[in-house]
Amino acid sequence: MPTITVTADYDGYADFDSIEGFFKIENPADIWIGYTSVKGVYDILRGFFRFSLADLPADVTVTQVRRRVNCNLAGGASHLIDDHAYGSNGQEDPQTDGAETCFNRCASGNLYQNDSAELRTTGVKWAILGGSVCTDVQAAKAAVNRFALAIHEEGDNDPYAQVDGRTKAGGTPPQLEITYEIPGPPAGGETQLYFVLAKGGS
Repeated sequence: MPTITVTADYDGYADFDSIEGFFKIENPADIWIGYTSVKGVYDILRGFFRFSLADLPADVTVTQVRRRVNCNLAGGASHLIDDHAYGSNGQEDPQTDGAETCFNRCASGNLYQNDSAELRTTGVKWAILGGSVCTDVQAAKAAVNRFALAIHEEGDNDPYAQVDGRTKAGGTPPQLEITYEIPGPPAGGETQLYFVLAKGGS
């Protein structure tokens, strides 16, 4: 089946600081996911990634979606991540959202992977996403021609991990690999064409 690989065209992380409130860090070299605390002041950090679907043909059936990130700094010993649609179903755009909205939408959408320990170690991490991701990508293609994904640490309470952002020099940018099926001809189409040609039609 055909497959396309799409690199994020916008990414970053949303930060809730217990003293200063909400921040949004756009297109950084490193995307922070998890929790940090210094002298009683803590931050909760959630990653977001947007992917153009311009290279995905229209009206196809998506059969698998894999997400790739490169972890360059491992999280804590209990670090677990959830992959969600950004917003509700991935059609919302993190670039146009304010910091607080972005933070909330990083953990509110359809769940595609629950409690993965993959960012406890460094290296390139591929994950097959589940849930409604295939139909969500199809719907996003038809509606907005892009798809947004978010990752947060389960509980928002374990030491943060870092993954390469799209702008990191020499890094491995976040990607989606989308596998799909192209619709075949209608049932009986070949028989009908043979009948027309046999009768001398065109």
